[in-house]
Amino acid sequence: MNIDWRRTFFILLGIGLFLVVYYSPPWSAAIDPLGVEFELSQQAKGALAVFCLAAVWWVFEVVPIGVTSLAIGCLQALYFIREPKVAFKDFMDPSVLFIFGSIVIGMVFTKTGLTKRLA
Repeated sequence: MNIDWRRTFFILLGIGLFLVVYYSPPWSAAIDPLGVEFELSQQAKGALAVFCLAAVWWVFEVVPIGVTSLAIGCLQALYFIREPKVAFKDFMDPSVLFIFGSIVIGMVFTKTGLTKRLA
């Protein structure tokens, strides 16, 4: 069995960054654009943690992009960063469903041989 150590390293690096950022002690030195200092909420740290994980996985392409995008939605729901309904709402955008439907119809035409019969 051949293990891809590069891929394994970057998968674990993304997960490690997520855990370090999410479970780190409160950050008290956050400053808004007006210069007011405030403590970063747990939800904000969670969003940064998910961003770190997604950035590592996307940049180094260690898992398919679809898996990474589903992981983002799942992590947002599991760690209460966003409500599940809101986290997964982006997947049900009409343009996404249109593209998905177009791909499915194209695959059906190809599998049944309809494309050859029409040409």
